[in-house]
Amino acid sequence: MYATTPVLCLGPVETPADVKALRALAYNVAYELGRPAVWVTDTDHTVMDYAAVYVTGDATSLRDASTLVLLGEALVADMDIHEPLAADEVVTCDCGLVHRHTRPVVDAQGVVWCANCLGDDACSWCGEELDTEAAEIVESGNGFYPVHAACLAGIRRDASTSRLHASA
Repeated sequence: MYATTPVLCLGPVETPADVKALRALAYNVAYELGRPAVWVTDTDHTVMDYAAVYVTGDATSLRDASTLVLLGEALVADMDIHEPLAADEVVTCDCGLVHRHTRPVVDAQGVVWCANCLGDDACSWCGEELDTEAAEIVESGNGFYPVHAACLAGIRRDASTSRLHASA
């Protein structure tokens, strides 16, 4: 289904504002990492299907959330769980990408390396390396998927052709 393994975004989902914050986190994580990010409002997911977990607040903010069980499963599975960066942890890569939600690699010389500069980002459709700045972030269901503009054009063309054949 995906060319790269998505990450899972969790947070409180009791109010529309909670869901809006969770959705915004997923978009930003997809943009900063250059990989799919899925946000969930229920527990009908297998955490092992995801590369890591990102939460909208600290882990304790989920104590009353319906998705707390997923965080517990991620902890038991020893998955990487990422809490939001504090204001003093926000960094900018030399390429200009600002990391507000994800922690980039910082080498021994203090140089920040984003996923794009490391070549760790990929188009969700074809799996090829992705230029984050040129990527289209596509929302589908409860996920955001970075794709090449050319791949997106192909997906849209194939979708419209499929609808034409289905209605014929």
